[in-house]
Amino acid sequence: MPATFQHLQSLGKKVAIAFLLFTLCRISFVVFNAGHFNNITIGLFFYGIRFDMVSIAYLMAPLTFFELLPFPFRSTNGYQKLLKWLFYLPLIIGIGFNMVDLGYFQYTLKRTTFDFFDMVSAGDDFWKLLPNYIIDFWYAYVVFAVLIWFTVFSYKRFCPKIIESAQYSIKDYWRHALVFVFSLVLVVIGMRGGFQYRPIDMVNAGQYTQAQNTPVILNTPFTLLKTIFTVNLTPVEFYDEEKLASIYTPVTSIQNTLPFSKRNVVIFILESFSKEYIGYYNQGKGYTPFLDSLMDHSYVFTNAYANGQRSIESLPSILAGLPQLMNTPYSASNYAGNHLDALPFLLRKYGYNTSFYHGGANGTMGFNGLTGSIGVEHYFGMNEYPEQEKDYDGKWGIFDEPYLAYFGKDLGQKPTPFFSAVFTLSSHHPYPVPEAYQNTFPKGNLPIHETIGYTDYALRKFFKNYRQEPWFQNTLFVFTADHASQSESAYYKTNLNRFAVPAVIYDPTGELTGEQSDYFQQTDITPTLLNLLGIQETIVCFGNDAFGDKEKFVVNFISGNYQLASGNYFIMFDGQQTSGFYNVEKDSLLSDNLLSHLTAEESHEKERLEAKIKAIIQQYNNRMINNQ
Repeated sequence: MPATFQHLQSLGKKVAIAFLLFTLCRISFVVFNAGHFNNITIGLFFYGIRFDMVSIAYLMAPLTFFELLPFPFRSTNGYQKLLKWLFYLPLIIGIGFNMVDLGYFQYTLKRTTFDFFDMVSAGDDFWKLLPNYIIDFWYAYVVFAVLIWFTVFSYKRFCPKIIESAQYSIKDYWRHALVFVFSLVLVVIGMRGGFQYRPIDMVNAGQYTQAQNTPVILNTPFTLLKTIFTVNLTPVEFYDEEKLASIYTPVTSIQNTLPFSKRNVVIFILESFSKEYIGYYNQGKGYTPFLDSLMDHSYVFTNAYANGQRSIESLPSILAGLPQLMNTPYSASNYAGNHLDALPFLLRKYGYNTSFYHGGANGTMGFNGLTGSIGVEHYFGMNEYPEQEKDYDGKWGIFDEPYLAYFGKDLGQKPTPFFSAVFTLSSHHPYPVPEAYQNTFPKGNLPIHETIGYTDYALRKFFKNYRQEPWFQNTLFVFTADHASQSESAYYKTNLNRFAVPAVIYDPTGELTGEQSDYFQQTDITPTLLNLLGIQETIVCFGNDAFGDKEKFVVNFISGNYQLASGNYFIMFDGQQTSGFYNVEKDSLLSDNLLSHLTAEESHEKERLEAKIKAIIQQYNNRMINNQ
């Protein structure tokens, strides 16, 4: 066989091994995360080959270049060793990144993107928790080791050393050069994902399956590659300014006739408290008996949602009315220095003392810097807690029960009126429960369930201990979660309900009780509280006053797709066109994409929601870019 074809055949075998390994990675990913997907078919694995092609083209580009260089020195021992490592190292890196999502996916519900590295740099929690992740996700390392063994075995079995003539004729050089150029062209086509006008991106996975299953088609090296240079937002011009303002504006005027009440405000941000875990929302089936009892005497939002998927994304939404509509978390983005009309900043204008409490290490996820930038005067982390050694959970921070006791004691020493937010942490992986409470709370079917019960108990003790304090009756208590978490139910695995969280306002005077079934999102908290406090302000906020007359909606961003729920409908938009449209009232599992069979009414609603999501994107991008 001519040397030209020997090299091509050798390269072809190596690329085939790479495709096989990526398929094995995908199978492993599905096996260990099967509960997060519905209706997985063999077709998804075939569609995934196109996205694997992009990653493999990038990873194998150096090997292709050096393997097919049109010179005879390729057969020397030293050069053959170079080719071997140009095969091993990129492929091992690609497999390694795929293994990350065997465990990490259950917390983000998306393939890892490049902002993961921004999160790692925001504080030192990652390095503290890394040993625990290694223990908990041991199976990922076993799979990784098996795949590396398979890589080495396949190389030795199918890719023998090529021996060729030490000299080339002119004809040989031409033949090798043509193969070299042709192969590089194929690499470029592979990097683009085909011959289409634009290189494929994450949103293209939505062409082949429902949005919930797109992570099966994608691979982690692909999502990392596609987000490595997407830190900056780009200006959007769907509409002129007049038309834009008529469709949607985040400029919100809080108008009410209530006098300024000077009531204290306390916000409980409950780590990973999915709506699914709350008995009040699920016919009594849950792990929160105290919170359920408190909700019986509160104002409850029965259709509430988070605006992000991670703790680092929650504070801008909850405290500043800014949803997470980009790949990079706000506090790790280029826009982190922007001015926001945040709740703590606004309340300080009215004489409020403002504070934020989190029992984790100071600086975790950049909370101290972010809260300071939005008007919080006093940040309290683990360093300020007086009995760290006694109450440390060994992994993450201070257990919730003693920390909430410390928080309540501190509130009694603050000048009034005060605003304070406390972020719980025990229901964060690895879900520790104090030794004294082992086997006290229902374990449920997921590791998080027991710690949900523990945090609920910590809340019970907080309210029992401080209900008689002078400040208590004059305080509005707000409960929500930073984000949702693992799920057992198909209902809570859809692209909409995977964001479902509790939202509750408890007024000890009993004047505010009842339920509201309209959509409510974390960004609604700031304007709603301003209304209840009798504060009249005009602010920029991507949320609504829950007691106002504006149309209520929920907006999210996941894997490159924007999504909006309003009225009876839910729309998914990839930045250019609508990729999904569903009737939530009739199709709670979002299994029937209506795009192919719209009625006249549905077509009208699709156009209306498409215009609204475009307007939200335009307002968000341009205002972030221009610090407005």
